[in-house]
Amino acid sequence: MTATTPPVAHWADVLTLRDEVRQTEGSVGELQMSLAKAVYQTVPVPYVDCGYYTDITQPTPKLVGFLGRVARRLGVSHLDAQACFHLDQGMGGGKSHALVGIWHMISRPDAFFASELGLAVSAEAGAGQHTVDLSRVLPVILTCDGMSPGKTDPRFGPATDLFGRFLWLLFADSPNRMDRYQHYSGLGANKATLQAAFAEVDRPVLVLVDELMDYVMALTDESAIGGMPGEQGFLNALTDAVDDQAGVALVIVMIKSEEDQSGYHPAAVAFRDYLSPRLQRNGETVTVTEPSDFAQIIRRRLFAQANANDAAVSIASAFTAAGHQGAWKDQVYTPLGSKRTLAGLSERVAETYPFHPDLFALVSKEWTVVQAFQRVRSTVSIFARTALFWSDEHKAGRWAPALIGVGDIPLHTSALEALLSSGVLAGNDRAIQGYRAVATTDIVNTGAGGGTAFVLDAALKASGVDAGQPVPALRMGTACLAYSLVPRPRAVRGATKAELLAAVAGPGVDYSAAEEVFNALVASPAEGGLGALERSRPGRGPERFYLSIKQTLNMYHANALSMVSGEESVDAVWVRAQALAEKHSFTALHKLARPERDASAATAFAGLDSQQTRLVVLDPRRWTLLNGRDQATRADIDVAYGISPGLPSTFAASMVMAVATTQRRDRAKAFARDYLAWKQVVAQLAEDSEELGAARERRDQAGKKFDEAVAWAFQHYAFVLRTDSGLAVQYKTLPEPQTSLSGRHVWAALVTDGRAVQANQLSADYVAQLIKSGEYGRDLTPKELFAHPYSDPTWPLIQTDEEMRLALFKLATSEEWMLTDSDGVEIRPASAAQIQSATLQQQLRPRLLLTPPEQRNGEEAVAAHSRAASEVAPERFSERSSPASGSPAVTVPAQAGRVIEPSFETTVISLPLSSVTDPAKREQVWHLLREVASLVDPAKSSQNDLQMVGLQITISAATGETQGMLGKASQIPGSNSRTEQDDL
Repeated sequence: MTATTPPVAHWADVLTLRDEVRQTEGSVGELQMSLAKAVYQTVPVPYVDCGYYTDITQPTPKLVGFLGRVARRLGVSHLDAQACFHLDQGMGGGKSHALVGIWHMISRPDAFFASELGLAVSAEAGAGQHTVDLSRVLPVILTCDGMSPGKTDPRFGPATDLFGRFLWLLFADSPNRMDRYQHYSGLGANKATLQAAFAEVDRPVLVLVDELMDYVMALTDESAIGGMPGEQGFLNALTDAVDDQAGVALVIVMIKSEEDQSGYHPAAVAFRDYLSPRLQRNGETVTVTEPSDFAQIIRRRLFAQANANDAAVSIASAFTAAGHQGAWKDQVYTPLGSKRTLAGLSERVAETYPFHPDLFALVSKEWTVVQAFQRVRSTVSIFARTALFWSDEHKAGRWAPALIGVGDIPLHTSALEALLSSGVLAGNDRAIQGYRAVATTDIVNTGAGGGTAFVLDAALKASGVDAGQPVPALRMGTACLAYSLVPRPRAVRGATKAELLAAVAGPGVDYSAAEEVFNALVASPAEGGLGALERSRPGRGPERFYLSIKQTLNMYHANALSMVSGEESVDAVWVRAQALAEKHSFTALHKLARPERDASAATAFAGLDSQQTRLVVLDPRRWTLLNGRDQATRADIDVAYGISPGLPSTFAASMVMAVATTQRRDRAKAFARDYLAWKQVVAQLAEDSEELGAARERRDQAGKKFDEAVAWAFQHYAFVLRTDSGLAVQYKTLPEPQTSLSGRHVWAALVTDGRAVQANQLSADYVAQLIKSGEYGRDLTPKELFAHPYSDPTWPLIQTDEEMRLALFKLATSEEWMLTDSDGVEIRPASAAQIQSATLQQQLRPRLLLTPPEQRNGEEAVAAHSRAASEVAPERFSERSSPASGSPAVTVPAQAGRVIEPSFETTVISLPLSSVTDPAKREQVWHLLREVASLVDPAKSSQNDLQMVGLQITISAATGETQGMLGKASQIPGSNSRTEQDDL
């Protein structure tokens, strides 16, 4: 029994989203923790519960180390541990989260230290087997973002500055609170006063000063700035006093000015510059998160705790194995660089599961360079919406990525706004609006109803491209947007081809199909590619692709494209087709526009019939071939050629139609749209614009491609041909790069088809064969002969009537044919110019040639007869001249010349009256009568020299059945008939 590899579990089946993620539709409620809300509980927040807080908090090394050092300072009295801590990261760095943790640690130590986080903190704080006791810690919490300098607050009694508020909270448990407050206030905010106050309370004290710079900025107001020196003096003394007082810890949150997107007043900057070195002297600057913690923090925040190690290892192995298939390793993973090769892919996937390591690398190492980007808070907001969307897709039985990657942020949901408002664009409203427009136009509309990449996926699917996933273009386009938001390392922009391909890589993904998606995505907008896409090639590095919001030529062009309708585009195809069409070898060129709506084919093609070779270019807005939608076109053409009833057509044989291919017409339509858009761009730019020259060049290039596409669209031509089953339209295809808009190309193809002859190549022998094989039953007049190339599809098309005139002249002066007048007298033209194309009074007929001995007698007879005729009947000769020649055309009696008098015989057939009830006998009689009918057929009078006919017919039939025969007999002079009753 063969062992099989167990299927890899999907992350949505292994990890469960937290209730608050689902209940808030991915917004996760209170992402930004507030120390003030936790301490004063002004509004209900979930993290006020210690159990909830510790459940969602990942015990990362830096957070555990920070909390452990604070706990050691407060809970191990005999140790000289660090006393002063300064947190200066920007927003979203985890500061408030850590402060809330300190609050839970000192206010609910039993619950806190029973958690996974608390056990880790306890182990850190009690290093060396020391007991940590936080039960007596006195909190002094100054939440500076909720205070106003110089004003009272019920929480702080009569105090109006930081020193006073500190004293009010320090003696909160004292029965003589007001007295102690007034006593120490009178001593002044100096180190000695603070040390005495700490000694009096005789308890471990935690002083938390949160968002100090918010308070300092308020101090810069003209009404409060006078208090700034006093506040500086208090904080300076506090840092010294805390450092010298055992069991007292100070935690100050004072963000760097460059980390605060709002910026600082110069006086506030000076305040910070004054305090920072004192904090460094008496303590340390602390960070509570680092990039390596990122994935674990996000996973802990979004998903309920679960053991996902096995699933992570399995999918990591699957991705690694897929990376070795086809060209993935050489074309994608190797070009990505040493930190993103296949060698370490499994470890990276295991660390970031269920997210792709490329997504975490982008967010944690590149987006966080933007100071306004709130590392944890913004990432949780984006990732929560993304994970919720794909989890719901998987639960509904639809496709969801095996790992959530760079291209999987669902831009058609609220995740787009979470991304744009995350700070990654530094709060630049213009950039936010620009990328919002790019995302909804070039990637996917809100609600997934459109967008370039979205539409491209449907087109690729229809053409049979299968990249092992339903929306590869959408994923690749989303990745391109994500890589375009901020400058990349080494100041490059956008993503490489390898990075975009990596966005759709994974188990079961064919490299060639993924590359086809990439090529379609980065193609020109006219060919369906992204409109805002720009390219660059920094130095010797690989080409990079990025989405631009700058109003570049491409942006102008993208806007113009949106204004060009499909109807305008197809109208332009028809206009350009008319301009490109040329008749060349044809006598006439007709450009047949589509008629009014619902007009019949007979109406559309009326007026085209004429004795000319005509190339008729059909308007591709109504008539195209192939693509399974050409039944109406073929039906109309059948009417035009007289195959289907509706339109009489005498000269259908000389009409050739140029017809476009449906698919190629649509491609030409796309190029028309591109060309029209560039025309608009050129019209929009001012004459002094730096980009006008480039725009004109792009317009001209688009026009050239448009011309080529229109010519290429007209791939087919049609003509009528007589087949065994009757007239039928023949549809032919020209080889590339030929076009049926060119009369030269079409005529050459007709020559190859045997349907036309080259100029001056009509052979007299060929015409003779056509006459003989035509079974016309009579001699033809010049008018009829000149009409045949235009009316008879068995005759070849000729470029001019002069070719037929020359061929007939050669026949009329040959040994096998002669031209006669209406009296049968031979006409001998002196030149081709004397052949009259419109006459019905002449006939071309074959000569009856003599045997060689008789031929000599015939020649003598011709000479003798000519002499006699000139003497006796000169009126039987006539001189005819034409504008082309003054030479006379001589007529000669048709029986003269090389003609012998035929001999005659009389044939009598006697058939006795006998029964024809036997079908075989009746058929034999029928064949005899049919042969007689053939002999007397008037149409064959020139072939059969029938002199006399005598008939005697006796028929015994039912009464009345011979009345028709009797009627016909009565019309023949000299005939007689009778009918008798029969006894049968």
